[in-house]
Amino acid sequence: MSHYSETVGGGRYERVLLWVEDHLRWILTLPALAVLAAFFIYPVGRALVLSLYQFDTGGRQFVALENYVAILTAGAFWQSLWITAKFMFFAVSLEVGLGIAIAFVLNSKVRFRGLIQTIGLVPLVISPTVVALLWQLLYQNGGVLDSLVAPLTNGPVPWLSDPSIALYALVLPDVWQMTPLVTLIVLAGLQSVPDHVQEAAMMDGAGRMRRLVDVTLPYIKELVVLVLILRVIGTMRVFAKVFVLTRGGPAKSTEVISMAMYREAFSYGNYGRASTMALLLLLIALAITYAFATVSEVEF
Repeated sequence: MSHYSETVGGGRYERVLLWVEDHLRWILTLPALAVLAAFFIYPVGRALVLSLYQFDTGGRQFVALENYVAILTAGAFWQSLWITAKFMFFAVSLEVGLGIAIAFVLNSKVRFRGLIQTIGLVPLVISPTVVALLWQLLYQNGGVLDSLVAPLTNGPVPWLSDPSIALYALVLPDVWQMTPLVTLIVLAGLQSVPDHVQEAAMMDGAGRMRRLVDVTLPYIKELVVLVLILRVIGTMRVFAKVFVLTRGGPAKSTEVISMAMYREAFSYGNYGRASTMALLLLLIALAITYAFATVSEVEF
């Protein structure tokens, strides 16, 4: 009897091991799925539920899709979206352009490259709030930046108080902080290009520009698209720099979409509309990501 029990128990144990072996790849993904559920699925689901309610002093009331209709028909939402798009365009263009250029320079084996890379990464590890406070000092009336542009201006520049230039003044801190990220990613891609491929192209008579177009760029294409997507999404949700430097002013000229969401939620108590705006922004980010991947024919 005991021998039979041991045989049956051993068979069950073997079946369990075989099942675990067959499903090991799914079992190993459970921790990642748990993190995804905790930090993405649950917040999105919670925001979706909140977007169906209207909040006021008397509590909350189910309003179905009224928040979506109100947001999409309100000029303020589209104005904030337009301001965000302008910020995104200028910031991403400068960051990616400068990042790629610096990466190519560093890849050419300049002197003290390691030291330059180390110093260049300092802005990247600083908190966005601290970056904003630092640039707030630089933008002070009669400060460092005013001294630098003094030969070109008749006096102090109202960096953060002029509606026509305040948004562009916000772009500079973001470019200063995030360009090293682009440089780091692109430089890693450049250093992964095999030397023998470059040498073969040179032996075939390909010039520097030809090697750049036919050899280097195809190798780093995926990384460039990836960094574009990362920075587009990053600029779409910029908040700390705007909050510290301008609070969305002057005259709402820098009220990006994240600042508008903050006002709806914490100034007006409209958590439902703030959640609606957050979900719409998520959909826009997903659409942009899909468009980049489709147009560039890159698979991640």
